[in-house]
Amino acid sequence: MEAIEERVDRVGVELAEFIAQSKTTIRHMDEMIAELKEESRTHNFEMARIADRIGRFAEDIVAPNIPRLAEEIFGVGQIEFEAPRVKRRHSRDPSRVREFDVVVAGHRHLLVTSVKATARNGDIPEFVAALKDVFDYFPEFRGYTLVPIFASMALGPEAVRRLTRLKIYALALGQRTMELLNLEDVRARRADGK
Repeated sequence: MEAIEERVDRVGVELAEFIAQSKTTIRHMDEMIAELKEESRTHNFEMARIADRIGRFAEDIVAPNIPRLAEEIFGVGQIEFEAPRVKRRHSRDPSRVREFDVVVAGHRHLLVTSVKATARNGDIPEFVAALKDVFDYFPEFRGYTLVPIFASMALGPEAVRRLTRLKIYALALGQRTMELLNLEDVRARRADGK
């Protein structure tokens, strides 16, 4: 009988040790899960920051081209208004605020540009919806001809066809995206041998 009691006691001790080890293991697993969740949050935050930077980079590439297009393509002489990333309140409902990526106005034309680093399926319909009340955000240009431009680093043929059907200009990277800012100065220095 004593042998059985010893075995039972030994099993009890081993069971208690197993339970203690299990609790320690579970505690370690909980700590690891908490660390993974924190790393995941940090990763998601960093990815959002990178996406925001890429979006701003795309806007920074597109923005200087819009005034040039306004002048060269749409005959806008003197530009009355030019703004990248402009936030405006709705004229009839001040609680509504919208940010426009690039806006240029002049010679009775209002160019409104939506910029996407990578165009997604819902971006074009979203832009179309935003255009419906654009003059409520820019009442000073009511009566101007609206010139909608959808810009992205690249646009596939289907997106271009869709934009064309919607009478929206499609703008993507091309040959005139960058220009030499000091071309004549460097040519002159090179010609002088300096």
